[in-house]
Amino acid sequence: MSSPTRMPAKMKFFFSRVFPWAFIISGALILYFSARAVHRAKESLTWPVATGRIQKSSVEDHSGGKHSPNAYRAKVLYTFTVDGRTYGGDTVAFCDYGGEPCYAQGIVNQYPENKVVSVRYHPNDPSICVLEPGLNGQTKAWWQFGCGLLFFVVGTLMAVLLPMAMKKQSNAS
Repeated sequence: MSSPTRMPAKMKFFFSRVFPWAFIISGALILYFSARAVHRAKESLTWPVATGRIQKSSVEDHSGGKHSPNAYRAKVLYTFTVDGRTYGGDTVAFCDYGGEPCYAQGIVNQYPENKVVSVRYHPNDPSICVLEPGLNGQTKAWWQFGCGLLFFVVGTLMAVLLPMAMKKQSNAS
């Protein structure tokens, strides 16, 4: 029976010290951006309202490459005026990241060009605006938050447990 091969020191260092940080940093970024989107979605329910007009409405194909599925997104551009100044926006709903073509087409059908719409805008920065305030059942925000939390926790556990396991393995050899 052959003895197990020992891992080179550089690989041990990489897998026990560097690799977990990819998970920790990715998780932290996903958590930050999803929490910010959820916060804005909830906050937008109390923002002031302006009358706007849809300028352009179409379905965009955001292909992920040859071997990944296509993601379709409704591209809805609108303008509105606050205190005599014209602003533009393209956010239909916070925490909505696209998906199937029929979903994107449904949004485009709901917001055809030249349609008059109500736009919610951030009182301190009208360039932050949305057509559909609140979360409106966008479960993707919670999935994204959950994935970010999972990455962060797994990375943290790897950062703590892998060095201990490798040290224990070295002591056993």
